[in-house]
Amino acid sequence: MFGFRLKLTLLVIATLPVLVSLGFWQLSRYEQKLMLEQAYESRHTLEPLPLSQVQRHEDPLFLPFTVSGRFDPDRYFLLDNQVFQGEAGYELFMPFLTDDGAWLLIDRGWIVAGDRERLPEVMTDPEHLILTGFAYKPLGKPFMLAEDIWEDGWPKRIQAFDSLKISEAIESTMPDFYMVLRAGQPGAEQMRPTVINLKSEKHLGYAFQWFAMALVLLLLYGFQMIRSGKNHK
Repeated sequence: MFGFRLKLTLLVIATLPVLVSLGFWQLSRYEQKLMLEQAYESRHTLEPLPLSQVQRHEDPLFLPFTVSGRFDPDRYFLLDNQVFQGEAGYELFMPFLTDDGAWLLIDRGWIVAGDRERLPEVMTDPEHLILTGFAYKPLGKPFMLAEDIWEDGWPKRIQAFDSLKISEAIESTMPDFYMVLRAGQPGAEQMRPTVINLKSEKHLGYAFQWFAMALVLLLLYGFQMIRSGKNHK
């Protein structure tokens, strides 16, 4: 009987902190997603800013802005494994040389993948353009099953957005964010709706589940300890 109580106590000591820590982790994720939702709601209706002002902003996420310049039609990135309406495709990223001589990456939207053995060719307007969109950058590091190795030549099929590797490929420093074109802008392909994956309320629900499991574990532990004590007597 003593051995059973000892094993049960060790099991609870090992499991309870994990459940509680998972609950607090989900609470932190809830706060992060809530801030993202509030930022998107408050910023997407603002008047577009110049790029220089967005670059000076402490947190440019979702800020609308306008740039003028030309696309580099010979170099672009195809972000793999992007699905839209049940069809596999790529997210098209293309360097844009602004009138100030600075490089900026533009998210032109989703294109269909077609033949996997052959990368799609992209039509690009070579003329001077004025573009409007909003600033965005991925939050955290993406999960990948293997190392993202970029082949020589253009275009480049990539598995994840990496601002440093992109700057190295372009051989010029670019901001750590990119512009997502608004629908209807010159060069825009299929612009998918901006969706913040997993709404904040779901993280709050997950946190409640982890804390509830921790409470149930404590109640079961207390019940078993009382029961084993009575049986021992």
